[in-house]
Amino acid sequence: MRLWPPSRHGMLRAAPRQRAGVPWIAREKRAESRRNGLLPRLALAALLTLTLDAVATGAERSGTHATRTAVPVASAPADLRSVSSWVTYKQAAHLPSLPTEARLFYRRGLMAKQAGQEDQALLNVRGAAELDPAFVAPHLTLASWMLVRDPSQALQEYGTALADMRQDFGLQLSLAANFFILLFQALFAGLTLTALFVVWTRRNELLHPVREALGRFGSPAGARWWSLALLVLPFCVGFGLTLPAIGLLGLLWPVARVRERALFVTLTVFALTTPLALGLLERLALPMYEQAGPYYGVPTLENAGWSPQRQARLVQISEQNPDNALVQFGLAWVARRGGDLTVAEQAYRRTLQLWPDDSRTLNNLGNVLAMQGRAAEALAAYEKSVASDPTNAAALFNASQIHTQRFEYAQASDALNRANALNFELVKRYQSQATSDGLLPLADVWLAPSLFWKALKEAPTPRDLHGSLPTGLRDRHEASGWPFSVAALLLACAGVWTGLTQARRLPLRACSNCGTVVCRRCAERRREHALCPACARVEAEAETHEFSRVLLLRQRNQLLRRERLARTALAALLPGYGIVSHRHVFRPVLLIAVTYVLVRCAFGYVMPFSLEPRLMLPGQEVPVAAVIGGLLFVYASSLLGYLHLHSREEARQAALNSGLRGRITQSTRRSTANAA
Repeated sequence: MRLWPPSRHGMLRAAPRQRAGVPWIAREKRAESRRNGLLPRLALAALLTLTLDAVATGAERSGTHATRTAVPVASAPADLRSVSSWVTYKQAAHLPSLPTEARLFYRRGLMAKQAGQEDQALLNVRGAAELDPAFVAPHLTLASWMLVRDPSQALQEYGTALADMRQDFGLQLSLAANFFILLFQALFAGLTLTALFVVWTRRNELLHPVREALGRFGSPAGARWWSLALLVLPFCVGFGLTLPAIGLLGLLWPVARVRERALFVTLTVFALTTPLALGLLERLALPMYEQAGPYYGVPTLENAGWSPQRQARLVQISEQNPDNALVQFGLAWVARRGGDLTVAEQAYRRTLQLWPDDSRTLNNLGNVLAMQGRAAEALAAYEKSVASDPTNAAALFNASQIHTQRFEYAQASDALNRANALNFELVKRYQSQATSDGLLPLADVWLAPSLFWKALKEAPTPRDLHGSLPTGLRDRHEASGWPFSVAALLLACAGVWTGLTQARRLPLRACSNCGTVVCRRCAERRREHALCPACARVEAEAETHEFSRVLLLRQRNQLLRRERLARTALAALLPGYGIVSHRHVFRPVLLIAVTYVLVRCAFGYVMPFSLEPRLMLPGQEVPVAAVIGGLLFVYASSLLGYLHLHSREEARQAALNSGLRGRITQSTRRSTANAA
């Protein structure tokens, strides 16, 4: 339950009665306790004492209820140099929060952290958390700073942030939207980069037919360089990375293994469903628009201050949308904070017509009625609120004040006891805000997050939400919608058809000695074996068959050693590349996706979705230790996986060499199923 302390107008003045009656009340309570044989609870007695002191203090002042009550307010500090002075001012003025000042001091704390001023940074960030309890960023930043040196304090800060998140729709929406878009980008990066790794490891199968075609019009060296340029060209002319990767994977369909074909299908399907993911992002961005229904900016009103312009805008929107309960509740909330109790009561009653028996609306309506001096109606509203939701501690706390005002101390004690059992922190916080003139705060309750999620689910996505995507995605081809999906489908089909046609015209296979890709035009026949031109020249240099076997084995080992060195170097630099070189593709997708997320966090990733104004200086919400530990784990997993597969290949190669008996044996490198 998200609770928000009222403004200074949300004070309930206690009824005038004798101060001298307080000892008599205490004696009656002690006598009643002795007659019932019960010992009063120490915490409850202390809370009742605070309430009765407020009642006795209020006896010296006028007891009439006014719509707007003048309350002495402490003067605000003259500058923003000391966060402690602002915290003291907030407590003395009984203000629920100071959102603007909290964000300013939070920014100062981040700047002090970057400047190396650790103590000042902690002071400002902690002060920001005190100034605005609903501001979750300071808690996450403090937890990231203390994760290594004070883990218990870090866990406490994470617990506070989690407790706020459970009752804050804005935090839930930001978390869901940012998690979805980060997951979407990470999977896209993992699939695309893995596809590029497959294309690079299979480049000989892609380039050999092109080299054969270009070799008819030029030298073999020129054909080799021109074929490589044609392979890189699609990535340099503005098509991005995904579309060329899909087309090239389609060309590899005849020679690809099952895992590589599955990667091709997965990437193509992911590209086809991209518009659906973008539509979901637009729906998640709907609550951020103040001029679009059904929210009209209501989720941002919980921590917003009152202004006549804001209330006038909500009045106009509520008249245009009389059946929108969110707008009616938002108008009542703003009017209540501005002291316009008549408008607040009318809006709360219209909300109840749309949401009958809503516990939070009934509680807030009771507060408005109590501030108008209609105690009986307020008490009835509190009772309905508790009947609708027995866990509503705010309604019980407010009802205890009405009972205390009417000198119904048994009912007040019972209501306060139940509220204390449900939410002790709420009772303690509000009782500590009792002023010296008998003004008691009334606990208002904000809307439940489930109501906002229900409205988001039922609301149609408007068609005019241009620019709802993050700025990092707007200019990318992958975010263009259905044109990108259609282009991906056409390239996939064209690539598969071209690859199958090319395989029928010019089948490829591997050299029987070194594994180099050959075709029937360039292969040298040796009985049932086919050798590449380099191996054929090596064999021609030998005078005997045994000596040719030795030369071919040396040629094979040299090529394999050079290839393994290059592959190991790339595997050490690029997570997942070594595993892809052994024809395993889905584990590298996961490793690359995790690496993408960690790298974004390491370089100050700014969450694109936020319901509140963004600070230009991002906070360190992800601990550095977690980022470094995650990167080390990813690299260790990648290298260990590569070394395991490499050892298996070495074992097969050793078995092959030991079984060699004066004949040319097929290389262990993967070959196609088509014979030359």
